[in-house]
Amino acid sequence: MITDFYSRLKKLFTDSSLQSKLVWIYFLLIILPLGFFTFYAVHQLSALVKKQTLASVHKAFDNTADAVEGELGRLGSVLDILTMDQIVYQVSSQEHSDYSYTRRLADSTQLATTFEHLRLLSGVSSIRMYVKNDYLYSNQQHDIIPVSEVEGSGWYRSLDGSLSSFWFYPGDFSDQPEKERNWFTAMRVIYNPSNIHEPLAILRADTRASRLEQLIRQPGSTENGIYLLLRENEVLLSSSDTYSAELVSSCISQYTGDIPGQWESLTLEGQGCYALCSPLPQPGWRMAVLLPYGEVYRPSHTLRLEMLLVVCIVGLLSYGIALAISRSTLSRLSRLNQTMQAVEQGDVAIRITPEGKDEIGQLMGSFSRMMERIDSLMDEKVAYGREIKNLELKALQAQINPHFLYNSLDLISCTAIVHNVPEITRMVSALARFYKLSLSRGREVISIEDELQHARLYIQIQNMRFENRIHVEWDIEEKVKDCQIIKIVLQPLIENAIIHGIFEKPERSGTLSVSAGCREDGIRIIVRDDGVGMDATALHANFDPTPPGDITQTKGGYGIRNINDRLHLAYGAPYGLFCESIPGSHTTVTIFIPVIRPCPAKNRS
Repeated sequence: MITDFYSRLKKLFTDSSLQSKLVWIYFLLIILPLGFFTFYAVHQLSALVKKQTLASVHKAFDNTADAVEGELGRLGSVLDILTMDQIVYQVSSQEHSDYSYTRRLADSTQLATTFEHLRLLSGVSSIRMYVKNDYLYSNQQHDIIPVSEVEGSGWYRSLDGSLSSFWFYPGDFSDQPEKERNWFTAMRVIYNPSNIHEPLAILRADTRASRLEQLIRQPGSTENGIYLLLRENEVLLSSSDTYSAELVSSCISQYTGDIPGQWESLTLEGQGCYALCSPLPQPGWRMAVLLPYGEVYRPSHTLRLEMLLVVCIVGLLSYGIALAISRSTLSRLSRLNQTMQAVEQGDVAIRITPEGKDEIGQLMGSFSRMMERIDSLMDEKVAYGREIKNLELKALQAQINPHFLYNSLDLISCTAIVHNVPEITRMVSALARFYKLSLSRGREVISIEDELQHARLYIQIQNMRFENRIHVEWDIEEKVKDCQIIKIVLQPLIENAIIHGIFEKPERSGTLSVSAGCREDGIRIIVRDDGVGMDATALHANFDPTPPGDITQTKGGYGIRNINDRLHLAYGAPYGLFCESIPGSHTTVTIFIPVIRPCPAKNRS
């Protein structure tokens, strides 16, 4: 089933027009990856925006909590200082015997001054003390108040006589006059040092509710983030008027606080929100922040719509550009296809003009050059056909010439013997053996021993011609003699050393040394002469390999480059000729070939 579907899909794609294929390729390779990338980018950016938003709100929340804690902490610090002041205990004492009216008045005045200094230094709004004695104080000391004036208030009845501090918010003063309902208050009961169960007075420090309200309304990182000051789950202050205190209290009651400092997901009026709480030093008091989901994900929603719009615009623009480029491309391919069809039908003279420098333009140019090359090759083929005919005639003649040459040399040798001229006999005999080894019965590969013998005969003939002016030193290892080598390699090198090296010297004589040895990597045959040497230009002309595609041109016989090319063709790139020459001193040519032993002869029946 799957294989059949794949085959149909493949056939549909194969049979479709090239323009349809380009559109599908555009969709698969551009639109799909771009869509997947956009989806991935939006997902990652949404997570990043959420993380950064929560981190920003968390930081602002911590700053707010620290500010509120500091504001409330100043109230507790003032009470701590006053509980250590001896005058507080003197003024609140109920002993009459040793406490004169003058001293009472002086102490109350000093205590009022202390209250004023602490208020100014700490920044609290007011400091008061409620006393149980019936001393008469100056009317100016309005910060020292008899307990009897507040015994009927709700906040006074809530004091249970413990040693801990008590914290109140404006709602706890609902039964008080209007001016007494706007305070956040810390209170502490003062006990008689001689009897810790006897309360003497109540110290009170106040700060205005508007100051705390200003602190929690200032730092909102988002428009609808809600900062809360709580006592248990009761809302004391809120930075937002959008939701009622009951809804907020119901929502915050879901907060578990299992992981301190960790955001939790809650439900506020049917909508999700993130919540974070931080405890305050005041017992049961804490700061909280509620952040609706919409505030967290609104930037990512906006970003998603923007990226989707950008993808659509880019996709449409890219499609239009791709369509225009495909039409331009296909028009050139269509003309190239028509030209190729014309050539297929036999019109080899047709040509196409290249357009553009891209791959299609290069293809059109390559096709045009190929047709020109085909015309050239066809002309060369005709010329080669004529040349081959000539070579075939020469080959037929070459089959006759060796027999005629051998017969002629035998006749010359016999004539020399009859006329008693042994020098001619030796010359003719060496020449006959030389040509016999050159022909080698049509074999292209001979033994190194035959190759060395061929070289010896050549040197012998040359010495007969030039009165033994060439001295030769041979150093041949026995184990290399039966190894194989392509023929007529050594003799041209020796010929070159004699004619262009030794005979170029003024005295036209010299020494030639020939050595052959076997190593692990191959066989090296070294020809060294003490001739005039060669300069760099001559070395390059004779020993550099023929460039690929060129044909070695030699004039009359085997050239040095011809030999090097033959060695490369026969044995590969690592092998060949290597030359070292010093002008005016010597020349050393090395033949490097692999070790090839002859195959053992098969038993004949």
